[in-house]
Amino acid sequence: MIRLTVYKKMMLGFSTIMIIMIISSAFVLFELDTVSKGAKHILTSNVWTQEHARQLQDLIQDENGYAGKYIISKDETYFALFMETGKQVNLNLTTLLDKASSTEDHSLIRDMLQSHNIILAKMQNRQFDLSADQDPLWQKKIQLLLSSLDLLITRNHLLIKKEIGRIEFITVRSIQVALLLMAGTLFVAIMAALIITQTITRPIGNLIKGTQQIAKGNFEKIYVSSNDEIVLLADAINDMSTKIDSTNKLRTQTMQQISHELKNPLQAMQSAHDILKVSQAVRKDKLNMLKVIDTGIGKVANFSQQYLDLAKIESGVMRYDMELIDLFKIIEPIVDETKIVADAKKINIELNSVSSPFVMADAEKVSIIISNLISNAVKYTPENGLIRIHIKPCEFGVQIEIIDSGIGIDQDELNSIFTRFYQARNIKKIKSTGSGVGLAIVKAYVEGHGGRIKVESNPDQGSSFKVEFPINGDKPVTVPKKNALS
Repeated sequence: MIRLTVYKKMMLGFSTIMIIMIISSAFVLFELDTVSKGAKHILTSNVWTQEHARQLQDLIQDENGYAGKYIISKDETYFALFMETGKQVNLNLTTLLDKASSTEDHSLIRDMLQSHNIILAKMQNRQFDLSADQDPLWQKKIQLLLSSLDLLITRNHLLIKKEIGRIEFITVRSIQVALLLMAGTLFVAIMAALIITQTITRPIGNLIKGTQQIAKGNFEKIYVSSNDEIVLLADAINDMSTKIDSTNKLRTQTMQQISHELKNPLQAMQSAHDILKVSQAVRKDKLNMLKVIDTGIGKVANFSQQYLDLAKIESGVMRYDMELIDLFKIIEPIVDETKIVADAKKINIELNSVSSPFVMADAEKVSIIISNLISNAVKYTPENGLIRIHIKPCEFGVQIEIIDSGIGIDQDELNSIFTRFYQARNIKKIKSTGSGVGLAIVKAYVEGHGGRIKVESNPDQGSSFKVEFPINGDKPVTVPKKNALS
């Protein structure tokens, strides 16, 4: 199969259009040349013949008058004028004979020239009746000349009319054909543009869809129906996709191995901690140290699990156990648990909800999403602050909004806070620190459900996180209009 590159396809299309335009232009020029030749023929032949024929009529009339005056008066002046006029008539007849464009005109003019020569010879030899009006041969020749000239004028007039009609026909036909060719050229141009565009954009569209799937963790091979550079691009993307898939799988395996290796010593440390804590041999002043060890173990274990989850999400192997759930029943226990931590900072938590439909979601992962967001709200809210949680239907589905009166986030950081390990600049305002993976997991879990998350915040004015889940069920949730926890 011949490989047509994108460049060759475009050049082929443009060349086809140019060839059609050249053919149409050549046809129009040929027809215009025909019209030009026809007009030139009319002007140089027929019109000229008509004009000279009318002049000859006047000359013959003058010649006949001079002959009559000479016959009556015998004045040689009139004879000389007759002979001079006769020479002009012969000269014009000879010129007409040379210019004659048809056999009929040529024969007619030749007969006129012969007849006129007879008149000249008869006048020159004085072979005429004293009364010219009584000479039938003379009058016959004169009438023959005049009628022949009338015939010549009429014939050329008809030829002119016929030629003009032909020119009009050619002009109309040329316009029609030119319009037809223009329409054909436009049609071919549009079709060529559509075909070329389709042969380029369709495989590019497949590439875009394929790369979007790769971005979502689906590393299926991309197939394109093309035979140009786009195939090479698709092959390169497929090679890249295969390598990324292999790298992600290797990374996931590595993270699982790391997590596994961390869990074993952590479990051993936790067991040792628990034994020492209840052991009578441990003095009470060492219990605080054991508490620190316990807290550290919990943080390392939590970080290990979160990082492992991130690796699974990024490699596309995270599983979601989807079921119809009541978001209020998921969120209410989390708020109750968080209340214990919030009370220590004298932070009020309000949970408000209106009747909302069930959503198809993984209950455990929804709990992690809400727990992380509420925990962050408590962490970044100063003492005597307020956290409000709203559950309500929205155009997208069901929305959970968590609003705090905390330290807020700078506008230029809003797009970065969901990045793994990112720490906001104003984190120094609070005593505690985080791992920087909580919001990354929140965003990944939300998008894994087909949902979306938005954030609005300003420094020292608090933050608002909105999580929206699509509706996959139509069973409404009946909850109290307002439920406040403080």
